[in-house]
Amino acid sequence: MMKHQITKVLNFGAGIYDKWAKHNLNEVYQKFIDLANLNGNEKVLNIGCGSGNLDLMIAEILGEGLIFGIDVAPKMIEIAKRKANKQGYKIDYRIGGATNLPYENNEFDIIFTCLMYHHLTYEEKSETLNKIQRVLKQDGKYFSFELCGFPDDLFHQTFLKLFTGNSGIIQGLYPAEIIEKSGFYIDEEIKGPSFVKHHHTKYRIMIKK
Repeated sequence: MMKHQITKVLNFGAGIYDKWAKHNLNEVYQKFIDLANLNGNEKVLNIGCGSGNLDLMIAEILGEGLIFGIDVAPKMIEIAKRKANKQGYKIDYRIGGATNLPYENNEFDIIFTCLMYHHLTYEEKSETLNKIQRVLKQDGKYFSFELCGFPDDLFHQTFLKLFTGNSGIIQGLYPAEIIEKSGFYIDEEIKGPSFVKHHHTKYRIMIKK
C-alpha cells in the first residue's frame, strides 16, 4: 500500500518535480560527480532517478551505454526517457523499486541515490541497502544524498508520527546500524545544503566490506 501511494504521488507530481529539481538539485548533482571522479568507463546506476537530470550530467562525461536509471513512477521515467532521447543519449531506464533491483550481482562501478530514503519504511531502507550491496562491484562505491532526521522536538515527533505513519520520513537519513548490517562501511560523510530550516542533508560515500 505504501509503495502504491508513493507511486501515485510521484506520478502526479512528476512535471512539478522536474522543474523543482532543475532549480534546486543541480548543485547536489555536480557534487556527486565531483565526489565520484568519473573517468569515462564506469557503469553507473541511479536508483530513484526521477526525471533524469543527474543522468544527463553523467552522460556528458561517460557517453552512451553505461548509465542505468530506475524509478517507481512511470511518469518520471517517461520524462527522463524523453529528455535523454532529445539530447541523443542512450540511457537504460526501467520502472521499478529500490527493494527489487533487476540487475546482476556485482554489476555496477558507481551507484547513486538522491532524496529517496525518506519515502521508505525502516524495513525498506534495510532491504534497499542489501539490494544495492548485491549489485555493486566489490571495488565499487555507493554515493547517497539524503535528508537527516527531523528535530527531536515535540511538534515534529508528534505531528509526523500522526500523519506519516511508518513512511520513514521522521528518520530521513538511514541509520548507521543498518549500513553495517548490509555489508557496507561509511568511507566519508559530508554535510550538505539545507533546503529549508529543518531539512538538513548529508552526503555519504559507502564501500563494500
